[in-house]
Amino acid sequence: MSAYSLFEFSVVALIVAACAIRAFGRFAPKTRMRMQSWLALRLDRPGQAAWLRKLGRKLGAAAPDAGCGSGCGTCGTCGPGETKTVQVHARK
Repeated sequence: MSAYSLFEFSVVALIVAACAIRAFGRFAPKTRMRMQSWLALRLDRPGQAAWLRKLGRKLGAAAPDAGCGSGCGTCGTCGPGETKTVQVHARK
C-alpha cells in the first residue's frame, strides 16, 4: 500500500464519517442534542486542558431547545417566517 493510497483511503473515510454524522443529526435531532450536551459537560470540567474546556463551552452553547418555534432549523418548517400579504379581489 503506497502513501497515496493510504491518504486517499483516509480522506474518503473522513468524508463518509462526516456525512454519517450530518445525516444522524438531521434525522435524530433530539438524540444528537442530548449527545452533544453530554459531551459538552464532559469536556467542560475543571482540570481539563484549556482548549478542551473551550470546546466544551462552544458545544454546550450550540445546543438549542428543540420544538416548534425554537428556530433550530432541523426540520425546515419551524421558526418565525416572513409574513405575506394576501389581497382578495372581487369576481367580476
